[in-house]
Amino acid sequence: MKKLLLFSLLTTFTVSAQFWTEKATSFTAASRGVRSVSMPDDNVTWIIAYDGSASDVQTIKEYAKTSNGGNNWTSASFTLTSGAGSLALSCITSVDINTAWVAAHPTSSAAGGIWKTTNGGSTWAKQTTALFNNSAAFANVVHFWDANNGVCQGDPVGGYYEIYTTNNGGTTWTRVPSANIPAPADAGEYGYVNNYAVIGDTIWFGTNYGRIFRSSDRGLNWVAFQSPLNDFGGQSENGSYTFSSTTKGLLSSNAGQLWSTNDGGENWTPVSFSGPFYLADLAYVPGTSNVVSTGSATNNSGSSYSTNDGLTWTGIDNNVQHTICRFRNTTIGFSGGFSQNATTGGIFKYTGNVLSLPKSSELDFSVFPNPASNNLTISHNSALISNVQLVDVNGRVVKSIDFDGVAEAQVSISELNSGMYIVNITSAEGVATKKIVKN
Repeated sequence: MKKLLLFSLLTTFTVSAQFWTEKATSFTAASRGVRSVSMPDDNVTWIIAYDGSASDVQTIKEYAKTSNGGNNWTSASFTLTSGAGSLALSCITSVDINTAWVAAHPTSSAAGGIWKTTNGGSTWAKQTTALFNNSAAFANVVHFWDANNGVCQGDPVGGYYEIYTTNNGGTTWTRVPSANIPAPADAGEYGYVNNYAVIGDTIWFGTNYGRIFRSSDRGLNWVAFQSPLNDFGGQSENGSYTFSSTTKGLLSSNAGQLWSTNDGGENWTPVSFSGPFYLADLAYVPGTSNVVSTGSATNNSGSSYSTNDGLTWTGIDNNVQHTICRFRNTTIGFSGGFSQNATTGGIFKYTGNVLSLPKSSELDFSVFPNPASNNLTISHNSALISNVQLVDVNGRVVKSIDFDGVAEAQVSISELNSGMYIVNITSAEGVATKKIVKN
């Protein structure tokens, strides 16, 4: 059976209030994770759930949504017509608080497809012209740019990928001709659920052979490129990719490697990075050099951010499970978690300001003495310091101190081991990074 890459529930600990604020998704069952996130505007977000306590495909059909930027969520379960009991949810996309689509895939013999709601999730109607009715059909992705224009992607059927486009909200879906799509590498190639990225009119999806398919015209025509990975969602090898623009992107592997692209995924260059980096997911803030990594596995649970396209990472928290991560802009973003009950846990809302701060070369903080044995003095003639972090060569945040907007900060390092450290400095005027040596 085709594998689905899910995140399992572990024990969680305190999350960083400077960056994330944990919110309740309102799912009544414990261990509900977040599989897919859709943010059509600054206030509205839809998510779908999966069972984080299980190790295999689950047929849970539950969604949650917010209309006030993620502060409060309402959830519900729903029924899909045409064999709902043997279907599982792949992906959700939405355009407002009332209108959303889900892709569903079979877990046995039932046909999957695309379902739409126009009444906020009270009822869902199957869109029958997105067929997905072959025994090999498997709907992985659905995405809408607006109320009319959308695309859905499934595994190869009849020798080519089953991809449909619509310009009337899904009332009529038209299959993309095989001539417009690169052929599968062989009969064993397929895609993964919710494995896609969108910037503007450009959409990408990945396969179990490590190929990335890209369309620059909302799914009408496609090209394919080999990534550095052999598989985007396997048990032994998997990875995540994210794009800031139609050309700039990052790709990570579960082995802890990182690559960048400046041509939309055609070519990838290894990134030599420093600081804590997590392996569950990777998400750019669109149009910026700011990117967030998240982790949920044993010994790799936590989150971090970079303001320089992944070259330097600053830890946010550790021993806290973060799953899928998505950002709409520099102020709105979410990271999936796991619910404890209807009123506790499930999702982390971005409530910090570091992703909207400039990383500016003129913010040349003085950090002295360097090398140092006992104390560091950090100062700037105009910028006021709000936080200082020290990160060791293994990427662990060994010290983090908040300041109430001071011009000069004193940091004791006497308890630290000798060696090199990265000093991350946050101020209202921007962020800066320095290297120091502890004697």
